[in-house]
Amino acid sequence: MIELSGVTRVYPSQSETEAQGPIALSAASLRIDVGEFVCVTGPSGSGKTTLLNILGCLDQPTAGKYCIAGQDSTTFGVDELAQLRRETFGFVFQQYNLIDSMTVRENAELPAVYAGLPRRLRYSRVRDALSFVGLGDRHEHRPAQLSGGEQQRVAIARALINGARVILADEPTGSLDTEQGEDVLRLLEQLSIRGRTVIVISHDPAVARRTHRRVKLRDGRVVDDSGRSPVPTREFEIPEGSVARITWLVSWVAALRVGVASLRGRHFGAVLTVCSIALGIWSAVTLLALLEGARQDAVTTLERMGANRLSVAFKKGVPRLIRGFDGPVFEMRRLTLKLDDARAIAEQVANVGSVVPSRREYLPARVGERIAQVLVSARDDTEPRSSYQNLLWPIALGEYITQHDSDTAALVAVIGPRTRDSLFDPTVDPLGQYIEVNGLQFVVKGVLTAPPDHIRYERNMPKVRGGALIGPPQGDQSLPLQVHIPFSTGMELLFQTDELTELDVLVEDVSRIDETAGDIGDTMVRRHGLGRYEVYNEAQILLAHKKLSGIYATILGTLGGIALFVGGAGIMSAELASVNQRRREIGIRMAVGARRTDISKQFLVETAVLTTVGGTCGTILAIAGNPILSHLTSMPVGFSPWFVPLALGFSVVIGLIFGIAPAQRASRLDPVVTLASV
Repeated sequence: MIELSGVTRVYPSQSETEAQGPIALSAASLRIDVGEFVCVTGPSGSGKTTLLNILGCLDQPTAGKYCIAGQDSTTFGVDELAQLRRETFGFVFQQYNLIDSMTVRENAELPAVYAGLPRRLRYSRVRDALSFVGLGDRHEHRPAQLSGGEQQRVAIARALINGARVILADEPTGSLDTEQGEDVLRLLEQLSIRGRTVIVISHDPAVARRTHRRVKLRDGRVVDDSGRSPVPTREFEIPEGSVARITWLVSWVAALRVGVASLRGRHFGAVLTVCSIALGIWSAVTLLALLEGARQDAVTTLERMGANRLSVAFKKGVPRLIRGFDGPVFEMRRLTLKLDDARAIAEQVANVGSVVPSRREYLPARVGERIAQVLVSARDDTEPRSSYQNLLWPIALGEYITQHDSDTAALVAVIGPRTRDSLFDPTVDPLGQYIEVNGLQFVVKGVLTAPPDHIRYERNMPKVRGGALIGPPQGDQSLPLQVHIPFSTGMELLFQTDELTELDVLVEDVSRIDETAGDIGDTMVRRHGLGRYEVYNEAQILLAHKKLSGIYATILGTLGGIALFVGGAGIMSAELASVNQRRREIGIRMAVGARRTDISKQFLVETAVLTTVGGTCGTILAIAGNPILSHLTSMPVGFSPWFVPLALGFSVVIGLIFGIAPAQRASRLDPVVTLASV
């Protein structure tokens, strides 16, 4: 079964002045047959533990040859050595080396998990193994709830779970009292009788006397061997199904299983990691929600103003060359819009749904002894749902101007909130009251609400003397005092002119709005011979806002990315610290057959699970906190369904990226070093 030929193990030198380090084994040769019960003895420092590590493929000889069942293990790679440990050897350590966070059943089945055995077969073997060692009723206990002898029996059950042909016991009774030690030796003896090869490392003569063969080491050499014991009549056979084909999926399922089991014993570290990623995801999602809220609010406002609207307005004037008394001179010719222009645009330009003419003029208004300069607006747009002004400033009291009011030239008005405050006493209901504008008495039928804070008139509003728009008093930059009247009433009775200040053109197909704007400009040039009229495209404002939103998204996305990066760096730092704290656990897993990739996958899975939980918590926290944030900051907060998969995806990706370094570090640990440091 086992054959060592001239095996030497020299450790690396720890001093710059020495060519090589200490020699733990020196040309050791040994042959052990199937079913032998062997005890290796010797004083401290004689090489017993080094021999055990080489026999169990935890360590490799510096020179010599080590064959297992006729195969030269010195030619094996790290994964092949892990397979040997998993399928051929079972370890029983002096300090038991059970994983505290796992139950008795989970500790016992660990080698079978790494072997890829199905759950039903694992549970069956665990039940049988624990019954064999007398712990059939302790499946769900933790190691801390067991005595030393019971923990050692769990270690024996773990060594048997994959049908190991060789049991390697390092001072199995060294930490037990006499009675418990006797129980353990009795179990090992029974395993030998059943065909297992049992090799015990011990300095206790009583233990050596219980074995069938004794090998003594001194200074790394075999100095005495009592001789090979008789081969038992019944050789051990590997149970059917003990070796499974470990596929990619099986390895990841095993990593998920052992990773989740490991997290149960690290509550504090797990909570810190979850909180770290949760704060990062919460920050990122909250920033996205603020951006989305601002975008939705601005888009709604612009759409209210009419993304399908083109505004046609005149410039202040154009120079014209005329003959004067002293020769040619330039004069500024005032350009105006006419009702005929509105009819021409509606009839001659394609893609025009409707044309809404309007005129605005500053006029004095009086209510009793109160007098104010108000901006009187007359628009041929009486449908509240389509009136962008009414949508921006909804009705607070009463009703808006109707089509009947315009058809009959009714003397009715809808006033703004500042007009109400300036001309009416706060205790007076303005509805039904009269307001005199330029000598005409209008009945107030409605009051507008205050507009959003970002709606303001510009300082240099168009000012045309002699019947057109006249600006507010100099220095007054607040919203004007508004009075809305029916269009026909304003044009026929109040303004008594066909000159307009603006035309609003509502297009049918917004995708052709630029083409329609060009056609309107051409129409105005043909009618007036001058290209001095301006056509404003509200869709361009919306497009500019979307571009600006993209810039904001980049900025806030960068801030969110920084928050996630900080959270990921915290995760990596915590996991690296966890690797140092869990060296013993990693060594145990490698001893029972975990490959380097299994260790790496386990740490990646642990990080992915923690970051997924943290991402979920952060997303829920952000969603639940959005209304509170909106209430406290008075800022619009929006949420899109794609935030959830984005946040969870980012959390998992960040966990995997920042978990690579700890996973790689854990997988490269030397099991001999980690187990020796216990």
